[in-house]
Amino acid sequence: MDTKILVSLSHQVAMRRQMDIIANNIANMNTTAYKRESIMFNEYLSDIGGSLPEDFKEVSFVQEMGIARQMTNGELVTTGNSLDIALEGEGMFKVRKADGEIAYTRNGHFALSENNTLITTQGHELLDDGDAAIEFPPNSDGFKIAEDGTVSAEEIGDIGKLAVLQFENYGAMMKIGDNLYSAEEVPVPSENFRLSQGMLETSNVSPVLEISNMIHLSRAYAQTSNLIDQVQQTQAQAINKITKFA
Repeated sequence: MDTKILVSLSHQVAMRRQMDIIANNIANMNTTAYKRESIMFNEYLSDIGGSLPEDFKEVSFVQEMGIARQMTNGELVTTGNSLDIALEGEGMFKVRKADGEIAYTRNGHFALSENNTLITTQGHELLDDGDAAIEFPPNSDGFKIAEDGTVSAEEIGDIGKLAVLQFENYGAMMKIGDNLYSAEEVPVPSENFRLSQGMLETSNVSPVLEISNMIHLSRAYAQTSNLIDQVQQTQAQAINKITKFA
């Protein structure tokens, strides 16, 4: 196959992957604390061999390198629910799933379980800085969560402190559903955050930006398709001329 076609196809594969990421961003623009994603690419050089000069043997293809997450804060909206917690700044909440797996999330829409433990709306336990569940005494009232994560209740005092952890590479975290992420990296306590009770963080996706990127990609994809068609037409014309002389 012609090298120009191979290179063009690699670009089209990359653009299709980009389009998938953009579509996912748009689909999650109303998801609580969702972080915009983009894809990173790198040049991949391939030696096509043959008798060409060295400068012409290396062909540049497109290679996917991974996902980058934009961890900037989304806007904060007031809900009036005392169990809604907006996380501003660096970090993620730490939760324990029903199977014991540890996961992380920015979604601060919490609830109380039948055992009075603080959980996500999917039932995963929220953990404190000692990896214990946040459990409220029976019949306690007046839940308060301070800016530094300290959890307390009226007439009882402090109950625990929410774990807020930060990572060096958020792009390496794996989605595991329910707005949760798993990570191989060992996180460290965040020192640059603030919690706001009765509020939620919205997605940081900009619909205008995503739609603009989608239009740009669609045009680039169409131009690449036209280039492939032109190359194929040129090849067909060349073959027709050769067969006539033969």
